[in-house]
Amino acid sequence: MDKIIKKLDLMSNEELHDPSISANKLLNGERAFFYDLYDPPFYILSRYDDINKALRDPDTFLEGYGNGPNFISSNGIVSDGDHHTFIRRIVQPNFLMGSIRNLETRLEEITDDLLSDINDREVWDIHDDLSFPLPVIIICEILGIPTDDIKKFKGWADAAVAQMCSEEPETFEKELDKMNDYFLLLINKKRSIPEDESLISKIANSKINDKYLADDEAVLLIKQIFVAGNETTTSLISNLVWRMLSIDNLWEDFVNDRLEIDGLISESLRYDPPLLGLFKTTSRDVTYDNVTIPSNTKVMMHYGAANRDSEIFDNPNKFDSTRDGKKVISFSVGIHICLGRELAKLETRVALRALRKKFPNLKLINNGQRVGPFLFWGRSKLPVSHN
Repeated sequence: MDKIIKKLDLMSNEELHDPSISANKLLNGERAFFYDLYDPPFYILSRYDDINKALRDPDTFLEGYGNGPNFISSNGIVSDGDHHTFIRRIVQPNFLMGSIRNLETRLEEITDDLLSDINDREVWDIHDDLSFPLPVIIICEILGIPTDDIKKFKGWADAAVAQMCSEEPETFEKELDKMNDYFLLLINKKRSIPEDESLISKIANSKINDKYLADDEAVLLIKQIFVAGNETTTSLISNLVWRMLSIDNLWEDFVNDRLEIDGLISESLRYDPPLLGLFKTTSRDVTYDNVTIPSNTKVMMHYGAANRDSEIFDNPNKFDSTRDGKKVISFSVGIHICLGRELAKLETRVALRALRKKFPNLKLINNGQRVGPFLFWGRSKLPVSHN
């Protein structure tokens, strides 16, 4: 068993191509696995119960040093204690169920517009034509960002997630400085006029002890919401369409209304989590069996492995949309549960309903391309046809 685990390589072509291989290795190894093929090295938790417990212990497993493998000083949503509570109160109302339901009609309009010119095209791309622009447009509208150049915004978001996973994060600073300057300009503009209903306006005008949020924190908070608001949903839509077109009869069953759409979404989140995991930093020593993770150490919560833990999920390597999805852990749990989880599910419902209605004969051309960063799992290209 140890021989198998020693071969774990999250950045290898094999495991990048199929993260379930990593999950299987981890679940057959130590509860806390020391991964030294990255600089700095880190530990990985893989068991569902260990991760569930750790995520509910924010005093031990901290956010304030970043959600990636590198140590960075973070704030905004990725922070701890009372500060995190304050920041979350600013942005949470925009992502509550009532607010999300009000977006359904607008999401349907956007989806119809995106798919309106597809009929005459023999081959098109699920990612480029639907799953990337849909969440970018809606998160821009929530924030109050003009949507006339979404490809530029997507490029910035891609740079942000690449930086998060890179051993050379400084490579992306020049590009991300442009994003920061853009958001700071918007913040200053919003502070110069009466507050409106946009989320950027709320962030720009929020105060701690009668002082505006510091510019760098306001910018980071907007960036966090923007990146999280499109990256996860893009991969959720692409991954689910990919599986439904790859697994025998799954798309046909969906088109013929033999499968529940919410079951498909929750199973996609379990089987193909858009985020394979996120990192925390220990505030104290933590021991799992005979392995002690020292204080001030990065720990990856491997959602991809936890979602395939056979102690929790029967036949975990089978895609089964009829299983109970309540325990799926892909959006985290506890006080740091993903703000945009209900929006991501709604966007996916809208996209799938539109695809079923407009293109019941949808077919996969090939498996496309994987997104780059090892921590993320999705399709950056997914070519299809409908004739």
